[in-house]
Order: sequence, then structure tokens, then C-alpha cells
Amino acid sequence: MKIHSSEHEYNHPWSHVTAAVWQKYPNDQAPHVLTVDVLNREVDQEKRVLRTERLLTMRQKVPSLFSKLFSSGEPISYVYEVSEVNLDTNTFTAVSTNLTYRDIMVMDESMVYKPDPKAPLARTLVHQEAAVSVSLSRFSSYCEDAVMSRFKANAHLGRRGLEQAIDRIMLEGQLKLHTLHMA
Repeated sequence: MKIHSSEHEYNHPWSHVTAAVWQKYPNDQAPHVLTVDVLNREVDQEKRVLRTERLLTMRQKVPSLFSKLFSSGEPISYVYEVSEVNLDTNTFTAVSTNLTYRDIMVMDESMVYKPDPKAPLARTLVHQEAAVSVSLSRFSSYCEDAVMSRFKANAHLGRRGLEQAIDRIMLEGQLKLHTLHMA
């Protein structure tokens, strides 16, 4: 099993960053994400928690070893994500796992977004953690290294994609404000 964790800081308030998470796709940093479908959404009024289940459909570049061993046509993969937005703690947690190739590889990821305690109205901190486990005994370490390397590269692109979504939200807000002032 290989594990990777990282921290990142967004120079935007938690409310903007979490709003952008829902609007992250599509973006030019992640053309492999084809669709994001909401499977279920519920609000726990008492706990002030929004829980959402989503299915992400992606066209992935499958490692050549996988495609040779498990020829499956077009490399479409599915990821199941469960997220919770807690308004009492201002915490957004998203946990995802692969559904495709799960019998040979399990890839789990978690993202936790919180206001920066040093500047809670201006910055958001995110903790990202990923774990991959491949069950091909002879090739597991090689495959885990390859998958984790791709994950690290995609994490950087994911942050850029989220920044684009934040910029869109900010621009839309400015345009709406400008329109209200013009009226």
C-alpha cells in the first residue's frame, strides 16, 4: 500500500472554496472527467450537515500493464464520492473510492477543507490524503508507484481546476453586483 498526503492553502474564504468544489467540473485541467452525477443529497437539520453522494465518470489513461492484462475496451472508470458539509464546524469532507478495477486495485482519497485558523475569513486549508493498494503480488509495488505518481500529478491539476472554479464564482458575483448597481 502506498499513501500520500499533502496540505494546500487557498487564498479565498471557506464559503467560496466549498461553493467552487461543486462547480469544479468541467474544467480544462481535468478533461478526463466526463460527468459528475448526484446520486443522493440529504440535509440533517439538527446537525446542520449536508451529505451528498456523487458518481464521477472518467476516461482514464490506464497503465499499460493493466490494459494488457485486463483488456476492457474504452478506459472508462467510475469513482464514488461521499461528502459532508458541516456548517457548525465549517468543515467540508469528501471521501472517494474507485469502483472500476476494484478487484485488483483500491484507490481511496479524502479531502478536508477548513478555514485557516490564522485568517478564517480570508483563507482555506485543505488536507488531501490518498491510499492505493494493488493486489497483483508480483507487480503491486510497481503499479502502486505508477498510480500514486499519476495521482500526485493530477492533484496539482485538481488544485488549478478548483482555482478556476473559484475565479468563475468570484467573477459571477462581481457581475451580479455590478448589474444590481447599474439597475
